[in-house]
Amino acid sequence: MAVDKNDLNNLPRLLLPCVRCGQCRSVCPVFLAKGVESDSPRGRMTLVRALLEGKLKPSDLLNEKLQQCLLCRTCVMECPSGVHVDRVIIAAREKLAEKKGIPLKKKVITRWLLPNLNRLAAFMPAAALLEGIVAGPLGGGYYRPRLNLPLVGKRLLPSVGGKRPEILTSSTGGSFSASSAGRRVVFFTGCMTNMAYPRVAGAVVEVLRRHGVEVVIPKELVCCGLPMLAAGDRKSFLRVREENIKVFKKYPGLAIITACASCGSTLKEYYAGGIEGKVYDFTEFLLGEVDFQPPRGVVERKITYHDPCHLRKAQQIKEQPRRLLKSIPGVQYQEVKDPDRCCGFGGTFSLSFPDLSREIGITKVQALMDTGADTVVTACPGCMLQLADGLYNRQSAAAVMHVAEVLAAAYGAEERQN
Repeated sequence: MAVDKNDLNNLPRLLLPCVRCGQCRSVCPVFLAKGVESDSPRGRMTLVRALLEGKLKPSDLLNEKLQQCLLCRTCVMECPSGVHVDRVIIAAREKLAEKKGIPLKKKVITRWLLPNLNRLAAFMPAAALLEGIVAGPLGGGYYRPRLNLPLVGKRLLPSVGGKRPEILTSSTGGSFSASSAGRRVVFFTGCMTNMAYPRVAGAVVEVLRRHGVEVVIPKELVCCGLPMLAAGDRKSFLRVREENIKVFKKYPGLAIITACASCGSTLKEYYAGGIEGKVYDFTEFLLGEVDFQPPRGVVERKITYHDPCHLRKAQQIKEQPRRLLKSIPGVQYQEVKDPDRCCGFGGTFSLSFPDLSREIGITKVQALMDTGADTVVTACPGCMLQLADGLYNRQSAAAVMHVAEVLAAAYGAEERQN
């Protein structure tokens, strides 16, 4: 999808295929949680059409209805008429933002924090200091705030008090060579991986280097821009997009690797035509672009896998993560019921509507627990955070890991065995 395609001007055309059949209602996570027609994809299409026809005026209630969409694309996959509901919602939010402005909470995130990751990184030392004061430490690298914190409330958060890999702070970058000559790639870490899950980025680098891939992490890269786009703040999105494209142009032709489903889908769709290098999800690259060497180290875990919406539905990547996990000796793989059911995170959705986000996640978390797995694996840091919070709230001891982490653990076990 080219970014210069102005969906705001094309809204009537995007709405036209909708025949109001209501099939979307059977799969929409928000509608299944709330049971209100105006909170279903069909209901939202009706609201947007009424807005365009002047039957509805911009209002806080209308804005809330349109903001309460996860942009998970479950309805898009289900729709027999091919309605691009996600694009309609993003364009409608942009139209409302022109009239009503961006909500303050989202404005802080999209216009102040995310466009400059160095600014966000500057908070890390203070966050590490406050962590022990305002939060209760938990196992698995998480903590639970004892009181409501700005933006995040009391939700489970990754610990920032430990030692952070130097390569992954946003004020530094680097090139990490492999032991044997091979391909060279750019790794787009993204905000969540960079700031919340640096261990995931470290695992990605380690696994790629083992396959002869030199990994470059440019320090100038910023947020992919999806939070801005989802908020209806196209100007801020175009600004960060342009910044990232300037950086990518310094590495002409190099493949761009992501380990975040949302970053990957955004780069593939909204950066089209602006970058020369092809964008790959980590799992997609490992099985399609290099000679994958299955680890020989044993990892004794019973594992189940959660499909991130922006990986399976937006990028059609389904089998690669499963093939990688099943290649690891000692892994007992157990498929979960409805593996592609949305976890309810939705990026800033979980910050704006934390109770609804958590309610949507309950069904998914229970299904994961029903597998009896001791480890829940996924391929998106946002899903990792949501699932870890949900599992903790239901007193589950299951660990939550990224595909790259499980692979890195297997290669590490292989080294220790030799």
